[in-house]
Amino acid sequence: MIVTTPIQQRFADADTLGHINNVHLQEYFDLGKMDLYGNILGERIDWRGVNLVLVSIKTDMMRQTRLGDPIVVETWVERLGTKSMTVGQRIVDTRDGGCNATCSTVVVCFDFATQSAIPYPAEWRALIEAAIE
Repeated sequence: MIVTTPIQQRFADADTLGHINNVHLQEYFDLGKMDLYGNILGERIDWRGVNLVLVSIKTDMMRQTRLGDPIVVETWVERLGTKSMTVGQRIVDTRDGGCNATCSTVVVCFDFATQSAIPYPAEWRALIEAAIE
């Protein structure tokens, strides 16, 4: 499953040359991850109990994203491990389908009560596996 998130840019996202600042590109990727989690897990995430925690992130910029460019973030699960998963993403310009930036994120299933990574609950694992197929 690839979840596509349309991005509404804000004037403040751009620098004086009209480029979208790298920090804001990361915020766009975060919006895509939230859509993915919502599409797969729905309301099952308890943000105070067992949760998903970001542990690694890598972003590559291939070409400029400018204020006003019609862009979407595409997000999917690349790999599911026992306690972690890798989420892949790309920012796509809808005019030509070109990829402006990519992002790879590793998130772990984390229990805040014990302050440790835990295996994904069976219900979550089944939902994530179904989304990968």
